[in-house]
Amino acid sequence: MSLADLYAHESSGVPATVAGIGHAVITRGREKPMGRRVLTVSELTFHQKHKPKERSYAPADLNAEDLLDIFHDWANGLKSSDTHSRDRQTWVSVASATRWAPRVELIDLRVGAYGEAGELVDIETGLPVSQIDDNHAPTGQNRTLLFVPETGESAYFLSEESTRGSAGGHILRLFKTYFSRYTNEVTMVTSTVTEGEAWAEAAELTEVEVRVEGKSADLADGPSVKVGQVSYIARPEKRHRFPGSLLKSLKNEQTLRQIVSVRDLDDDHEVFVTLVRDGRTKKFQLGTEGAPAIREVLNDATEEILNTATLVERCTDRVSDLCDRKGATWDPAWSRQQRKE
Repeated sequence: MSLADLYAHESSGVPATVAGIGHAVITRGREKPMGRRVLTVSELTFHQKHKPKERSYAPADLNAEDLLDIFHDWANGLKSSDTHSRDRQTWVSVASATRWAPRVELIDLRVGAYGEAGELVDIETGLPVSQIDDNHAPTGQNRTLLFVPETGESAYFLSEESTRGSAGGHILRLFKTYFSRYTNEVTMVTSTVTEGEAWAEAAELTEVEVRVEGKSADLADGPSVKVGQVSYIARPEKRHRFPGSLLKSLKNEQTLRQIVSVRDLDDDHEVFVTLVRDGRTKKFQLGTEGAPAIREVLNDATEEILNTATLVERCTDRVSDLCDRKGATWDPAWSRQQRKE
Protein backbone atom coordinates (compact mmCIF):
# COMPACT_ATOMS: atom_id res chain seq x y z
CA MET A 1 0.00 0.00 0.00
CA SER A 2 1.42 3.38 -1.04
CA LEU A 3 1.61 6.54 1.03
CA ALA A 4 -1.04 8.02 -1.27
CA ASP A 5 -3.39 5.14 -0.44
CA LEU A 6 -2.78 5.62 3.27
CA TYR A 7 -3.42 9.34 2.89
CA ALA A 8 -6.73 8.64 1.14
CA HIS A 9 -7.78 6.25 3.90
CA GLU A 10 -6.84 8.76 6.58
CA SER A 11 -8.82 11.50 4.87
CA SER A 12 -11.91 9.32 4.82
CA GLY A 13 -11.42 8.18 8.43
CA VAL A 14 -11.06 4.53 7.39
CA PRO A 15 -8.06 2.59 8.79
CA ALA A 16 -5.93 0.89 6.14
CA THR A 17 -5.20 -2.83 6.49
CA VAL A 18 -1.51 -3.71 6.54
CA ALA A 19 -0.12 -7.24 6.11
CA GLY A 20 -3.38 -8.83 7.20
CA ILE A 21 -2.88 -8.68 10.96
CA GLY A 22 -3.20 -5.01 11.81
CA HIS A 23 -3.91 -1.53 10.58
CA ALA A 24 -1.77 1.51 9.78
CA VAL A 25 -3.41 4.84 10.48
CA ILE A 26 -1.92 8.22 9.72
CA THR A 27 -2.82 11.16 11.92
CA ARG A 28 -1.75 14.43 10.41
CA GLY A 29 0.14 17.12 12.25
CA ARG A 30 -2.68 19.67 12.15
CA GLU A 31 -4.67 17.83 14.83
CA LYS A 32 -4.72 20.01 17.95
CA PRO A 33 -2.13 18.66 20.42
CA MET A 34 -3.36 18.38 24.02
CA GLY A 35 -0.49 16.45 25.56
CA ARG A 36 -0.72 12.78 26.56
CA ARG A 37 -0.97 12.05 30.28
CA VAL A 38 -0.31 8.75 32.00
CA LEU A 39 -0.74 7.57 35.58
CA THR A 40 1.95 6.09 37.82
CA VAL A 41 0.98 4.50 41.14
CA SER A 42 3.17 4.00 44.21
CA GLU A 43 2.26 2.00 47.29
CA LEU A 44 3.28 3.37 50.71
CA THR A 45 3.70 1.05 53.71
CA PHE A 46 4.97 1.80 57.21
CA HIS A 47 7.05 -0.30 59.57
CA GLN A 48 8.91 -0.04 62.83
CA LYS A 49 12.33 1.48 62.28
CA HIS A 50 15.21 -1.02 62.42
CA LYS A 51 12.71 -3.85 63.04
CA PRO A 52 10.50 -3.87 59.93
CA LYS A 53 9.38 -7.49 60.39
CA GLU A 54 8.17 -7.01 63.95
CA ARG A 55 5.51 -4.35 63.50
CA SER A 56 3.66 -2.52 60.74
CA TYR A 57 1.56 0.61 61.05
CA ALA A 58 -1.69 1.70 59.41
CA PRO A 59 -1.05 4.96 57.52
CA ALA A 60 -4.15 6.45 59.16
CA ASP A 61 -2.66 5.70 62.61
CA LEU A 62 1.07 6.33 62.75
CA ASN A 63 1.39 6.43 66.51
CA ALA A 64 -1.87 8.42 66.71
CA GLU A 65 -0.96 10.62 63.72
CA ASP A 66 -2.62 10.49 60.31
CA LEU A 67 -0.44 10.35 57.20
CA LEU A 68 -2.87 12.71 55.45
CA ASP A 69 -2.31 15.41 58.08
CA ILE A 70 1.45 14.95 58.10
CA PHE A 71 1.63 15.17 54.31
CA HIS A 72 -0.80 18.10 54.07
CA ASP A 73 1.13 20.23 56.55
CA TRP A 74 4.45 19.39 54.89
CA ALA A 75 3.24 20.10 51.33
CA ASN A 76 1.73 23.44 52.30
CA GLY A 77 5.02 24.50 53.85
CA LEU A 78 7.10 23.83 50.74
CA LYS A 79 8.82 26.69 48.93
CA SER A 80 10.02 26.61 45.35
CA SER A 81 13.59 26.48 46.66
CA ASP A 82 12.66 23.18 48.34
CA THR A 83 11.14 21.58 45.25
CA HIS A 84 13.43 22.92 42.51
CA SER A 85 15.48 19.96 41.24
CA ARG A 86 18.75 21.61 40.21
CA ASP A 87 20.66 18.39 39.60
CA ARG A 88 18.04 17.31 37.04
CA GLN A 89 17.55 20.85 35.70
CA THR A 90 13.83 20.55 36.37
CA TRP A 91 11.61 23.24 37.84
CA VAL A 92 9.00 21.81 40.21
CA SER A 93 6.71 23.90 42.39
CA VAL A 94 3.55 23.34 44.45
CA ALA A 95 0.63 25.51 43.33
CA SER A 96 -1.68 24.14 46.04
CA ALA A 97 -2.21 21.18 48.37
CA THR A 98 -5.81 20.66 49.49
CA ARG A 99 -7.99 18.01 51.10
CA TRP A 100 -10.14 17.11 48.11
CA ALA A 101 -12.10 14.45 49.98
CA PRO A 102 -12.13 13.00 53.52
CA ARG A 103 -9.28 10.58 52.73
CA VAL A 104 -7.70 12.14 49.62
CA GLU A 105 -5.12 14.92 49.36
CA LEU A 106 -4.78 16.70 45.99
CA ILE A 107 -1.48 18.37 45.09
CA ASP A 108 -1.44 20.74 42.10
CA LEU A 109 2.11 20.96 40.71
CA ARG A 110 4.05 22.80 38.01
CA VAL A 111 6.93 21.13 36.19
CA GLY A 112 9.26 21.99 33.34
CA ALA A 113 12.83 21.42 32.15
CA TYR A 114 15.45 24.08 31.51
CA GLY A 115 19.17 24.38 30.84
CA GLU A 116 19.44 25.20 27.14
CA ALA A 117 18.61 28.43 25.33
CA GLY A 118 16.35 28.31 22.29
CA GLU A 119 13.17 29.58 20.69
CA LEU A 120 9.46 29.04 21.20
CA VAL A 121 8.08 28.19 17.78
CA ASP A 122 4.50 28.34 16.54
CA ILE A 123 3.97 24.83 15.12
CA GLU A 124 1.36 26.08 12.64
CA THR A 125 3.54 28.75 11.04
CA GLY A 126 7.00 27.49 11.91
CA LEU A 127 7.91 30.98 13.10
CA PRO A 128 9.55 31.79 16.44
CA VAL A 129 7.31 33.69 18.87
CA SER A 130 9.79 34.29 21.69
CA GLN A 131 13.23 33.40 23.03
CA ILE A 132 14.01 30.94 25.84
CA ASP A 133 17.09 31.52 27.94
CA ASP A 134 18.93 28.67 29.64
CA ASN A 135 17.29 29.62 32.95
CA HIS A 136 13.74 29.61 31.54
CA ALA A 137 11.53 26.58 32.16
CA PRO A 138 8.32 26.25 30.10
CA THR A 139 6.04 24.61 32.64
CA GLY A 140 2.87 22.56 32.67
CA GLN A 141 0.52 21.16 35.27
CA ASN A 142 0.85 17.79 36.97
CA ARG A 143 -1.60 16.56 39.60
CA THR A 144 -0.81 14.09 42.34
CA LEU A 145 -3.21 12.41 44.76
CA LEU A 146 -2.55 10.72 48.07
CA PHE A 147 -5.18 8.11 49.02
CA VAL A 148 -5.11 7.05 52.69
CA PRO A 149 -7.81 4.55 53.73
CA GLU A 150 -9.21 4.72 57.25
CA THR A 151 -8.23 1.07 57.70
CA GLY A 152 -5.58 -1.12 56.14
CA GLU A 153 -1.80 -1.08 55.94
CA SER A 154 -1.22 0.63 52.57
CA ALA A 155 -1.64 4.15 51.23
CA TYR A 156 -1.40 5.02 47.53
CA PHE A 157 0.35 7.92 45.81
CA LEU A 158 -0.92 8.46 42.26
CA SER A 159 1.03 10.74 39.93
CA GLU A 160 -0.08 12.24 36.65
CA GLU A 161 2.78 12.49 34.14
CA SER A 162 2.75 14.77 31.10
CA THR A 163 5.07 15.72 28.26
CA ARG A 164 6.43 18.44 30.56
CA GLY A 165 7.70 15.90 33.06
CA SER A 166 6.87 13.96 36.19
CA ALA A 167 6.65 16.20 39.24
CA GLY A 168 4.88 13.65 41.43
CA GLY A 169 7.84 11.29 41.67
CA HIS A 170 10.09 14.16 42.77
CA ILE A 171 7.59 15.22 45.44
CA LEU A 172 7.33 11.65 46.77
CA ARG A 173 11.13 11.40 47.05
CA LEU A 174 11.25 14.69 48.96
CA PHE A 175 8.49 13.55 51.32
CA LYS A 176 10.22 10.23 51.97
CA THR A 177 13.36 12.11 53.01
CA TYR A 178 11.30 14.43 55.23
CA PHE A 179 9.42 11.54 56.84
CA SER A 180 12.66 9.72 57.69
CA ARG A 181 13.58 12.72 59.87
CA TYR A 182 10.05 13.33 61.14
CA THR A 183 9.91 10.27 63.38
CA ASN A 184 12.42 7.95 65.01
CA GLU A 185 9.90 5.12 65.33
CA VAL A 186 8.37 4.59 61.87
CA THR A 187 9.94 4.13 58.45
CA MET A 188 8.11 4.56 55.15
CA VAL A 189 8.66 2.11 52.28
CA THR A 190 7.60 3.08 48.75
CA SER A 191 7.21 0.74 45.79
CA THR A 192 5.94 1.35 42.28
CA VAL A 193 2.90 -0.75 41.41
CA THR A 194 4.33 -2.91 38.65
CA GLU A 195 2.84 -4.97 35.85
CA GLY A 196 2.24 -8.05 38.02
CA GLU A 197 0.08 -6.00 40.40
CA ALA A 198 -1.56 -3.76 37.84
CA TRP A 199 -5.15 -3.67 36.62
CA ALA A 200 -3.97 -5.74 33.68
CA GLU A 201 -3.37 -8.83 35.78
CA ALA A 202 -6.85 -10.31 35.26
CA ALA A 203 -7.74 -8.49 32.04
CA GLU A 204 -8.04 -9.61 28.41
CA LEU A 205 -5.65 -8.08 25.86
CA THR A 206 -7.70 -6.91 22.88
CA GLU A 207 -5.40 -4.56 20.94
CA VAL A 208 -1.71 -3.76 20.48
CA GLU A 209 -0.75 -0.40 18.98
CA VAL A 210 2.72 0.79 18.00
CA ARG A 211 3.17 4.47 17.21
CA VAL A 212 6.04 5.98 15.25
CA GLU A 213 6.67 9.49 14.03
CA GLY A 214 5.57 9.94 10.42
CA LYS A 215 7.76 11.26 7.64
CA SER A 216 6.48 14.06 5.44
CA ALA A 217 6.57 13.49 1.69
CA ASP A 218 5.77 15.18 -1.62
CA LEU A 219 3.61 12.76 -3.61
CA ALA A 220 4.37 12.50 -7.32
CA ASP A 221 0.80 13.13 -8.46
CA GLY A 222 -0.72 14.55 -5.30
CA PRO A 223 -0.41 17.01 -2.47
CA SER A 224 2.48 17.47 -0.07
CA VAL A 225 1.56 15.36 2.94
CA LYS A 226 2.66 16.28 6.47
CA VAL A 227 2.37 13.08 8.44
CA GLY A 228 2.20 13.60 12.19
CA GLN A 229 2.18 10.01 13.41
CA VAL A 230 1.72 6.50 12.07
CA SER A 231 0.01 3.81 14.15
CA TYR A 232 0.24 0.06 13.53
CA ILE A 233 -2.65 -1.71 15.26
CA ALA A 234 -3.01 -5.45 15.77
CA ARG A 235 -6.22 -7.09 16.97
CA PRO A 236 -7.02 -10.79 17.35
CA GLU A 237 -9.22 -12.48 14.79
CA LYS A 238 -12.95 -12.43 15.47
CA ARG A 239 -14.09 -14.80 18.23
CA HIS A 240 -10.44 -15.22 19.29
CA ARG A 241 -8.27 -13.52 21.89
CA PHE A 242 -4.59 -12.82 22.35
CA PRO A 243 -2.86 -15.23 24.77
CA GLY A 244 -2.31 -13.83 28.25
CA SER A 245 1.46 -14.29 27.93
CA LEU A 246 1.63 -11.82 25.03
CA LEU A 247 1.68 -8.74 27.26
CA LYS A 248 5.10 -9.54 28.72
CA SER A 249 6.37 -10.73 25.34
CA LEU A 250 5.79 -7.28 23.84
CA LYS A 251 8.99 -6.11 25.55
CA ASN A 252 10.83 -8.15 22.91
CA GLU A 253 11.11 -5.98 19.80
CA GLN A 254 11.20 -8.95 17.43
CA THR A 255 7.90 -10.22 18.85
CA LEU A 256 6.45 -6.72 18.62
CA ARG A 257 7.43 -6.37 14.95
CA GLN A 258 5.83 -9.73 14.17
CA ILE A 259 2.58 -8.80 15.91
CA VAL A 260 2.10 -5.55 13.97
CA SER A 261 3.66 -6.93 10.76
CA VAL A 262 6.44 -4.40 10.22
CA ARG A 263 10.08 -5.07 9.40
CA ASP A 264 11.69 -2.27 11.39
CA LEU A 265 10.74 0.12 14.18
CA ASP A 266 12.30 3.42 15.10
CA ASP A 267 14.09 3.54 18.44
CA ASP A 268 11.61 6.09 19.77
CA HIS A 269 8.49 4.01 19.02
CA GLU A 270 5.77 3.82 21.67
CA VAL A 271 3.66 0.79 22.56
CA PHE A 272 0.07 0.92 23.82
CA VAL A 273 -2.23 -1.93 24.77
CA THR A 274 -5.99 -2.01 25.25
CA LEU A 275 -7.32 -4.27 27.99
CA VAL A 276 -10.84 -5.34 28.90
CA ARG A 277 -11.91 -6.61 32.31
CA ASP A 278 -15.39 -6.99 33.79
CA GLY A 279 -16.84 -5.00 30.90
CA ARG A 280 -14.45 -2.07 31.41
CA THR A 281 -11.88 -1.00 28.81
CA LYS A 282 -8.62 0.79 29.57
CA LYS A 283 -5.58 1.78 27.54
CA PHE A 284 -2.06 1.45 28.96
CA GLN A 285 1.35 2.58 27.77
CA LEU A 286 4.13 0.05 28.15
CA GLY A 287 7.16 1.47 29.93
CA THR A 288 10.67 1.73 28.56
CA GLU A 289 13.84 1.04 30.54
CA GLY A 290 13.73 2.94 33.83
CA ALA A 291 9.97 3.52 33.57
CA PRO A 292 7.16 1.59 35.26
CA ALA A 293 6.29 -1.58 33.37
CA ILE A 294 2.78 -0.44 32.53
CA ARG A 295 1.07 2.92 32.99
CA GLU A 296 -2.56 3.75 32.46
CA VAL A 297 -3.21 6.33 29.75
CA LEU A 298 -5.41 9.08 31.21
CA ASN A 299 -5.83 10.95 27.93
CA ASP A 300 -4.21 10.60 24.56
CA ALA A 301 -2.27 13.34 22.80
CA THR A 302 -5.31 14.60 20.88
CA GLU A 303 -7.81 14.25 23.75
CA GLU A 304 -8.84 16.79 26.34
CA ILE A 305 -7.03 16.62 29.68
CA LEU A 306 -9.22 15.09 32.39
CA ASN A 307 -10.82 17.54 34.79
CA THR A 308 -9.95 16.98 38.43
CA ALA A 309 -13.24 15.31 39.35
CA THR A 310 -12.83 12.76 36.56
CA LEU A 311 -9.18 12.21 37.47
CA VAL A 312 -10.18 11.45 41.07
CA GLU A 313 -12.81 8.99 39.82
CA ARG A 314 -10.21 7.17 37.70
CA CYS A 315 -7.77 7.07 40.62
CA THR A 316 -10.51 5.83 42.95
CA ASP A 317 -11.18 2.97 40.55
CA ARG A 318 -7.50 2.09 40.51
CA VAL A 319 -7.11 2.26 44.30
CA SER A 320 -10.25 0.16 44.81
CA ASP A 321 -8.75 -2.57 42.62
CA LEU A 322 -5.46 -2.47 44.52
CA CYS A 323 -7.23 -2.65 47.88
CA ASP A 324 -9.30 -5.61 46.70
CA ARG A 325 -6.14 -7.53 45.81
CA LYS A 326 -4.88 -7.06 49.36
CA GLY A 327 -8.15 -8.06 50.99
CA ALA A 328 -8.80 -4.45 52.02
CA THR A 329 -11.58 -2.06 51.06
CA TRP A 330 -11.75 1.47 49.72
CA ASP A 331 -15.03 3.17 50.72
CA PRO A 332 -16.18 5.42 47.82
CA ALA A 333 -17.26 8.04 50.38
CA TRP A 334 -13.59 8.51 51.30
CA SER A 335 -12.85 10.00 47.87
CA ARG A 336 -16.13 11.89 47.39
CA GLN A 337 -15.44 15.62 47.08
CA GLN A 338 -16.14 17.62 50.20
CA ARG A 339 -18.71 20.32 49.70
CA LYS A 340 -17.84 23.77 50.96
CA GLU A 341 -20.35 25.19 53.39
